[in-house]
Amino acid sequence: MRKSAGIAALAAAGLMAAGVAAPSAAAPAKKGTTYVAPSEATGSVLEGVLKPGSLGAMGAAFGIVGNPDKGIIKHVGGLAIDGSEGILEDSYLEIRNFWIDPAAGVVTGDVENLGRAPLFTLANVNVDGSTITATLEFTATAVAAVGDAISVGDEAGDATVVLK
Repeated sequence: MRKSAGIAALAAAGLMAAGVAAPSAAAPAKKGTTYVAPSEATGSVLEGVLKPGSLGAMGAAFGIVGNPDKGIIKHVGGLAIDGSEGILEDSYLEIRNFWIDPAAGVVTGDVENLGRAPLFTLANVNVDGSTITATLEFTATAVAAVGDAISVGDEAGDATVVLK
């Protein structure tokens, strides 16, 4: 496991909406970027950030695609996690293309061998102009995919969505 890179990546990526803007090359970012600052629990299972997501000083960064004005904030890139203890029993599990649904208070992702699934719920949501911050909390689906390293409702990290 690449724990040091994983912890730093999630510290800013907070998976899908956590962190503070930091220079990064997450692509495409013409519509904005989501930064995620991971919690310690997330760092314990994180293997790395998948391109075109990137890792910067503040954590993981994911470019926003699609039209956020339609209500769903879609991203490219993803995370590699240690799923060896989860129901899929994959030692290297990829989760890609995160979608934040602010109205439903949930973040979904394409989970390898599972499909699109709810991974995080949003708590402490704050909207300040074109910046949205939230705390990410693990769902039952995320716990099942990863195993006992995390629990439902545990903090996954902090997310910052910066829309352009």
